[in-house]
Amino acid sequence: MATHPAVERYLLPASALRAASDPLGLALDHIVCGDSLDLLASFPSESIDLVHTSPPYNIDKPYRNGGGDLSPAADYEAFLEAAIAELKRVLKPGGSIFWQTGYTQNGDAVAGIAPIDFISYDLFRQSPNPTVLWDRIIWRYWGGHAFTRKFTNKHETILWFVKPGAAPKFSVDAVRERAKEYDKRNNFWGRNPGNVWEVDRVAFGSTEQTSHIAVFPEELTERIVRACSDAGDIVLDPFLGSGTVAKVARGLGRRWTGVEISPDYAAEAAQRVGFQQPGEADSLASGLIKTLGFGKRSVRRDTEDLAASLARWAGNVRLGEAREALETDVAAVFADGSGRNLTKRDTWIRYDEIIETGDLNNPIILADRLLADSYRLRQRLNGVSRYRSSLDALESVTANLTDARAAQVYVSRLLRQEPSAYALENGSASLLSAERRVASPDLDSAQESRLLDGETFQRRLEL
Repeated sequence: MATHPAVERYLLPASALRAASDPLGLALDHIVCGDSLDLLASFPSESIDLVHTSPPYNIDKPYRNGGGDLSPAADYEAFLEAAIAELKRVLKPGGSIFWQTGYTQNGDAVAGIAPIDFISYDLFRQSPNPTVLWDRIIWRYWGGHAFTRKFTNKHETILWFVKPGAAPKFSVDAVRERAKEYDKRNNFWGRNPGNVWEVDRVAFGSTEQTSHIAVFPEELTERIVRACSDAGDIVLDPFLGSGTVAKVARGLGRRWTGVEISPDYAAEAAQRVGFQQPGEADSLASGLIKTLGFGKRSVRRDTEDLAASLARWAGNVRLGEAREALETDVAAVFADGSGRNLTKRDTWIRYDEIIETGDLNNPIILADRLLADSYRLRQRLNGVSRYRSSLDALESVTANLTDARAAQVYVSRLLRQEPSAYALENGSASLLSAERRVASPDLDSAQESRLLDGETFQRRLEL
């Protein structure tokens, strides 16, 4: 079986980092297949801006070719202590760690279960590099295994720790969500989402699903990355699993890296990353290519012709009036300085209706729908926020499609940036998948050996 192009592009063996003079620099925008404790030790201190991760729970789950998940309680706690110590060391002052956990076994039936956040708290607080608990988030979900001996699990806990030395990054405006009522006392752009997040688990058959047994929703990571980091910041997940954190961080224009011990899961995670453009405007442009250029069909097109067709479409898009109308509406809301007049309620209702009932022939509505395919958090925004962000992204895209020549350069770059979706060959392009669905790699022993021993990476260096 041929190695997937995204695996070739984004997956590194642990051996590559051991020989590197700048391990973190090499690991950026890559998934490293190896043991996280060994690899974190090679990263420089105070080099990571944000961590979102969920450690193994030590509950005897059948992870694929990544080792067992059942150790004595003392050994598991020692593992957590070592991992947390490394994360605190590599975190920048003011950086954040979001530690997503459930329950672990406590050794035997008499001892019962133990919440991992309870076990972890003192480890984050102890020296060296003590961190501060900034918030405690509850992820409330539906479904789950139905127990007969206890109540069914319906939540996980996410502990948010901050390293002292600088103010932590937090932008509530980046994650405001639609209020339940059109109350003029509410913030115009939406409410603070609070620290109880109701997000359903990843459904069977979803494009977020892989063969990993514990995929958490992209929406969780998206809220964390948007609120607690800036474009270009470095985001880390040392227990990458299905690749959610890497995919979301890339899609929001952050630098990223992740470590995964299982070659199968690492390969699947690389495929997911290969379906994600590095930023919202590029994600929208890719959606337009798939929809307008390929009709969401697996066909081959000449890249020059493909770019020209998109340039013609963009040439017919007129956004100036929409921008002027939006700015006029927003200005009217704050005309008296309070932002609480009746115009506010009317504006909310009008833009909610535009988004909910809008015609896809309107390029701004089309942009909103295409962006929602890549960014799950959009469903939480109010109508005016969705309209504004869609307009922002669409203006950026059309600026790159001003003529056939500029469009060809832009489209060619987009096609190369998404190797799981597109194939390029001799001046033509094929749409491999419009759904971003990951296929289980089922690596044979020879392929697994190449991933772990570095043959694939070394071959790429020699090209």
